[in-house]
Amino acid sequence: MIEKSDVMNNNDNMFSLERKEKIVELVNNNGKVSVNDLCNIFNVSASTIRNDLNELELENKIKRTHGGAIKVSKVGLELLPSLSETKMVNEKKAIAKYANSLINDGDTIALSSGSTIFELVKTLTNKKNLTIILNNLHMASWLEENTDFQIILIGGILRNKYHFITSPIKSDLLNMINIDKTFISINGIDYNKGITSADLETANTYKTILEQSINKYVLADHLKFDTISFAKVIDLDECNSIITDSFISDDIYNLYKEKVNIIKA
Repeated sequence: MIEKSDVMNNNDNMFSLERKEKIVELVNNNGKVSVNDLCNIFNVSASTIRNDLNELELENKIKRTHGGAIKVSKVGLELLPSLSETKMVNEKKAIAKYANSLINDGDTIALSSGSTIFELVKTLTNKKNLTIILNNLHMASWLEENTDFQIILIGGILRNKYHFITSPIKSDLLNMINIDKTFISINGIDYNKGITSADLETANTYKTILEQSINKYVLADHLKFDTISFAKVIDLDECNSIITDSFISDDIYNLYKEKVNIIKA
């Protein structure tokens, strides 16, 4: 974090340029920043910071959000599992632990792919008589070795290097199944655009699963908020709850809870 003492130039024009350069540096290093944090760092008003952020967004150096800014990234960017599994591990474990508490013995549940969902999978050994619908080969193999649950794998096309299956057409199997609870991990959550995924076929698969589910839960760490990925899955008000970690900012939490129940794990 850049301290106030790092900003010492008294020339207003130079100060503004240097401040904006440091804002970009902060956003790139931390992923996101809030207006309040920037006000404290640079000892300027919220309106000054908002003007800076608006100008930086026009220059495509940051992306404005409700209450701050996030790093500019390409829509549809998705980390390989080997990379995503090493990020935000403690936060994902906390989210998974809370999600586990929502599952009852005998439930039929559906699970998406994703590192947060895999953390949930590893907690399920304390449950009995589950029927689990999923599209991830790695998770299915783990469950086969560590539980006696009934496992239903969705058919389709294997995504190379991602270990999961997508289907370009609607599954007849899914149309026949009633699902108690579905838990999905996604790439983006946006106040207006809703829940989004990195590719169209994955979004289509998850949308079909959710349509057959009584209860719908999204598992996402706080960095997924104010982020838009390529393909829309559902609107915010279509899911029961979004389960996130305790590091979500108050601004983001208060905004999004207008549309959906937000649970801090």
